[in-house]
Formats: sequence, C-alpha cells, structure tokens
Amino acid sequence: MAHASGALKHTLDYVKSRKAFGQELSRFQHIRFELAELATKIQVTQSFIDDLIPRHMQGEELTREVSMAKYWASDVEFEVCDRCLQLFGGYGYMSEYPISRYFLDARVQRIYGGTNEIMKELIARQLGI
Repeated sequence: MAHASGALKHTLDYVKSRKAFGQELSRFQHIRFELAELATKIQVTQSFIDDLIPRHMQGEELTREVSMAKYWASDVEFEVCDRCLQLFGGYGYMSEYPISRYFLDARVQRIYGGTNEIMKELIARQLGI
C-alpha cells in the first residue's frame, strides 16, 4: 500500500499547486471527494493487511485471507494510481511526470506473486467451491 500512498501523496501535492479556472484543483469538491475516497480505500486495505501480520506470525492458517489481501490490495493500488493519473489530465500520460510511472508499476502488481485470477481461485477453493 506504500505505492498507492505515494501516488496519492504525489497527487495531493499536485492538486494543491495546479490551478484551473482561477483556483487550485484542490478547491473543487469533486476532486476532494475523489481523493478522500482513495485515502479511505488505502487505509481500509492497510488495516486488513496489518491485521494479518500478527496472525501469520503466530502460525495461523491464512491461505484464504492472504489471497484476499493480495488480490484486493493490488486492485486498490491500481485503482488509486489510475484515478490519480486522471487528475493530472494529459500530464499523467507523459513519462516526465512520476504519476505515469506509478500507474505502470501498479498494473503489474496484479500479475506478480500469482495473478489476481489465481488468488480468486484459491479463495473459492477455500470456500469449498
């Protein structure tokens, strides 16, 4: 979630400095709501992961929960980076802007360590289906 948090921080800095229609982007309610939603998704996902760590350290069987965390966290990471990139407009697609790299790096996380489809298959098996 550090990657998603970095993209969000970078975007927060951008919307505080970029102006449109005579005011900072951060003054627009839609943008504030968008960033508030992303911050919430990051925090909720991090809390889920943080809950799993001590349970894993105690030797608890967590195949289902870890599979859930992997696919969910990488989906949230991609969503955060995608929606942050949108707030940059055309700049988001230029390699000179770090947000474009955040976006590219987030996409591959859904593949590393087992694709999200494989994670969902593991979850389904753990559910007995």
